[in-house]
Amino acid sequence: MEAYKYRIDIEGYPCQRPRLGKFGNTHNSPKYHKHKKDLTYLLKALHIPKNDYDYVCLRFFYPYPKATPKKNRIDNEPMRYKYDIDNLVKTFLDALQDAEIIEDDRRISGIYAEKLFTISDNGWIDFDFE
Repeated sequence: MEAYKYRIDIEGYPCQRPRLGKFGNTHNSPKYHKHKKDLTYLLKALHIPKNDYDYVCLRFFYPYPKATPKKNRIDNEPMRYKYDIDNLVKTFLDALQDAEIIEDDRRISGIYAEKLFTISDNGWIDFDFE
């Protein structure tokens, strides 16, 4: 199967644990819903062919905090704090489903994901599937 490689100029945002509402219903934060909607829109704009993909490789890039001295910034340095990687993957896979690129994320056999710092001012997501 052919490998597809893409980049989206949006930072990853994690799927959070649903909150319990006043009447026993659950909901996610408005910030999460907006991010997932924006991510879904950007995925649709790429015109990725709908397919039964087996593997997904995700690389989430984040800019360094402004307080980090420039001499200490290293491009592609692993990011070991801020956001659980499994929650970042969950948001991305949910957006793939919403964009109708995959039918169901249960059909994905393998996932490779990493969080990295970039010396760029903005973050993005690189991804590919087979």
